[in-house]
Amino acid sequence: MSIKAKDKMKKLTEIPALEENASLKKALDLMSQKHLGIACFVDSSGVLKGLLTDGDLRRLLLTKQSPLPALLVANGLSFGNTKPTVAHEDDEISKLQEIMNNKQIWDLPIVDSNNKLIGLLHRHDVN
Repeated sequence: MSIKAKDKMKKLTEIPALEENASLKKALDLMSQKHLGIACFVDSSGVLKGLLTDGDLRRLLLTKQSPLPALLVANGLSFGNTKPTVAHEDDEISKLQEIMNNKQIWDLPIVDSNNKLIGLLHRHDVN
């Protein structure tokens, strides 16, 4: 029997998921609270709209000349990825490990057939 994403994924309550217009500060707070280097932005129906990662934050700090207080109140998703790689709960872990390795990503959002966020696969949970 093969192991599926649903067997290893973190549940929605365990991951930093917030509304799509949330500020960068809210995203940072939730990432710190949930101890993950990613924030998932969803619309009012729970549909995944994009991600903000630790890497996005590093690039932001190195390239933006705005004062930090201005950045913190800005929309967090505007600094992230609005077309992230995603997986589905019945995808096989071995396939997802390969995707994560090839794309060098640590976290893979798990969505349903309507692109609604249902969980997150973290690299440490699959190795």
